[in-house]
Amino acid sequence: MQSGTPLSTGGRPPTGTHPPTGTRPRRTSVRPEPTDEHHPKRRDRVLVGVNIAIGAIIAYLMLFPLGMLLFSSLKDSETKLPFQVPGFTFANFTAIFSSKRLVEVALNSLIFVVGTVGLALVISVSLAYLFERTDMPGRRFLAPSTLAPMAVPATVMAVAWVLAANPTNGPIAIVIERISGFTIDIYSLPGMILVAGIFGVPGMYIMLAPTFARLNLEFEEAAATAGAGWWTRTRKVVLPLTMPGITAASMLLVVIALEEFAIPAILGMPDQIYVFSSLIQASLQPPSGLANYGQASAYGIMLVLLSLVMIAVYRRQTRESHRFQVVGGKGYRATPVRLGRWRIPIFATVFLYVFVAIIVPILTLVWTSLTPYLQPISLDNLGALSLANYTAIFTNPSLSQAVLNTLVISLITATLTAGFALWLALAASRGGRIGRALFDISFLVFAIPAVVLGMAVLFLYLYMPFPIYGTIWIIIIAFTTRYVPRGSRMIQTALLQLDKGLEEVGRVSGASKGVVLRRVVFPLVAPAVSSTWLWVFAHSLGELPIALLLSSSDNRTVVVLLWDMIGESANYPEASALAVLLLALSAVSVWWVNRRGVQKHI
Repeated sequence: MQSGTPLSTGGRPPTGTHPPTGTRPRRTSVRPEPTDEHHPKRRDRVLVGVNIAIGAIIAYLMLFPLGMLLFSSLKDSETKLPFQVPGFTFANFTAIFSSKRLVEVALNSLIFVVGTVGLALVISVSLAYLFERTDMPGRRFLAPSTLAPMAVPATVMAVAWVLAANPTNGPIAIVIERISGFTIDIYSLPGMILVAGIFGVPGMYIMLAPTFARLNLEFEEAAATAGAGWWTRTRKVVLPLTMPGITAASMLLVVIALEEFAIPAILGMPDQIYVFSSLIQASLQPPSGLANYGQASAYGIMLVLLSLVMIAVYRRQTRESHRFQVVGGKGYRATPVRLGRWRIPIFATVFLYVFVAIIVPILTLVWTSLTPYLQPISLDNLGALSLANYTAIFTNPSLSQAVLNTLVISLITATLTAGFALWLALAASRGGRIGRALFDISFLVFAIPAVVLGMAVLFLYLYMPFPIYGTIWIIIIAFTTRYVPRGSRMIQTALLQLDKGLEEVGRVSGASKGVVLRRVVFPLVAPAVSSTWLWVFAHSLGELPIALLLSSSDNRTVVVLLWDMIGESANYPEASALAVLLLALSAVSVWWVNRRGVQKHI
């Protein structure tokens, strides 16, 4: 400081400049440079701009594919792309409703969906009751084992069952034929139902287990005191109280079964057994002739409407489930039902299910990956085992590119989905009407089957002037569109558990909305966002229908390469080796998901 300034004398004014009596000398201070944190309004304006941009992107991702699907269904485009045909018409709907094939496909779809849901329902309700309500031994081992199919992509599960249940050398088919003389046919509608039902058990069990675990036993004990037996108590007390949860889980599984593609395609298409999802793919990628885009879109609209009905029922059941809450307080702990002499037989039955439905198909898949050709599992064939199939796929130039594509697509999809899902969840729980409207609109995308969404994105980017068709970016956009609605609901669950008072304290102290979000909200929901990222990454690895419809020579993923191996060359030993690698990658991802506790946020 220069001499002569007030600060040069330690804060005392120089001679002749004493302040008036009764006043204190002024102190000078250096004001900090203004930052955004000192200007909440400026930061809020920036946040509004970011919100508008992200909201527009999400609206584009959600609404444009739906619009293109409806647009395509109203175009008579048997040999041309939808946007190359002038005018609008209901000819596609007239054609499919007057076709005999519609009746056949609708009946197949009905049988497949009802059978899949019925089988999964019986198994999952039984397992949920046994694991959560009884003293059955071995629950710590058997409960995680029944969830193992969650780590298996549907394509891998279908291939494993083809190998395990084919009548020539499949171990399950051989044992059943020797015991009963009955020859099973996995390439059939019952075979499709069997595999899809087993595949649907883990998801249904996860939804039902909390319902059975928290059910108050007082009602059941009162019925027992009145002389009701176990079956009467289960039928008249337990099942009615858990019925809202069972109905909601069943409706959600109906939507999943309607959109299931890999299992019906691999097990049904060889014998010309089609459901809606496989028929749409066959219409878009026929083995011969030209694709019929208009009729495929019309089938897609029908499938979306069916899914929307089931989703509406599901949402109604979940909204009304509070009327059936019969859970005790925080200290409540249900007393397990004693199985008595039935403990060992029931344990043996559940273990047999796990062994036959899950362990044997996976072991058969690994066995086949080590054989030069399809051979039954036996000690005599141990000498033929080798790593030749793994060597072949690792030296396959297509594999390295497919693995790279798969990892890049999964990483970018998981990152984009987690970001958009976080914004959408915040908009729904902390935003206004527009945010809640976008959140509700995203539920429409939840009801769009994967094969239909892939078709809509295909049409959209064949028309839009963006050069992304045939690249990994078109798959990333489709995957992100598919998973944002699911991810946003996982994150919203965590947001609903946060006390808004924490945010109000930050606002009262002068912090802007952006600062409150960054320093208060984001750290608290970070575990849910991380779990969402891992969940999306794991599911992106095995997503077949979208990747198949949007695939080209440059953007093929591992699961599409596996599909090509099965369909084009029928080289099951090499396909099994590739399936084992995909299974290992998916299993590690799902293990990480479970380790981070994603079930808490679903």
